[in-house]
Amino acid sequence: MKRFLATLPSLLATFVFVLSAQGADESPAVKAHFVDRNDPAVKDVLRYGINAINRVGVSLVREVNTAMAQGGPEGAVDVCHLKGLPLVNGLVAGMPRITALKRTSFKVRNPANRPDEVDQLALDQVKYLLDHGDEVPPLLVQRVEPAAGNPEWRVYKPVAVMPQCLACHGDPAGQPAGLRAKLTELYPEDQAVGYNTGDWRGLIRVTVADE
Repeated sequence: MKRFLATLPSLLATFVFVLSAQGADESPAVKAHFVDRNDPAVKDVLRYGINAINRVGVSLVREVNTAMAQGGPEGAVDVCHLKGLPLVNGLVAGMPRITALKRTSFKVRNPANRPDEVDQLALDQVKYLLDHGDEVPPLLVQRVEPAAGNPEWRVYKPVAVMPQCLACHGDPAGQPAGLRAKLTELYPEDQAVGYNTGDWRGLIRVTVADE
C-alpha cells in the first residue's frame, strides 16, 4: 500500500454516483463523479486545490516537527490535525475559492474527520487501486452536485505515513504510558494506530467553489 504516482485511470471520468442518506429523514441526493485531473477544464480547480494542500501540508509538517523537538510525541498530539481555518464570506481566509479543508481516512483519530458520503467514494477508489496493485494518482478530482445548493469541486491528495508519524500512529503497545493516556483522553474513539512507514494514511481534501 505504498504506490501514489500513477496518472488517474481514464475510467474514473466515466463514473457517476448518486448518493442519498438512509433513514426517516432522508437527505436529498448528491451526484458526484471523478474527473480526469489532466482535463484542461479543471486546470484552475487543480491549481487552487494544489496551492491550498501545499500551504496546509507544509505548515502541518513544520508544526509537528517543532512540537516533536520541543515536547516529544506528547507535545505533537495537539498539532497533528488540520486546525480550523477562519472563513470570510464562506471562503478560507487567504485562499481564493477554497471553502473547506479536511483530512479523512478509513481509520480516524478525531471523529470530526470521518468521511462524508462523497469522501467515502474517494477513499474507496484509492483502496480499490491499492488492492489491485495499481498505482494511486497523486491527486483525485471530483465534481459534486448537491440536489440543493451550489456545485463544488473536491481535490484529494493521498498521504502516506512518514517515520515521524509512528510515535503516535504506530503500534499502541510500543507507546509510552503518558502518550497513550493522553491519546485515550483526547480521542477515546481513536482508530488511527497500527500503521507502518509508507502505509496509506488517508486523504487531504480541499473543497473548491464553483465559478
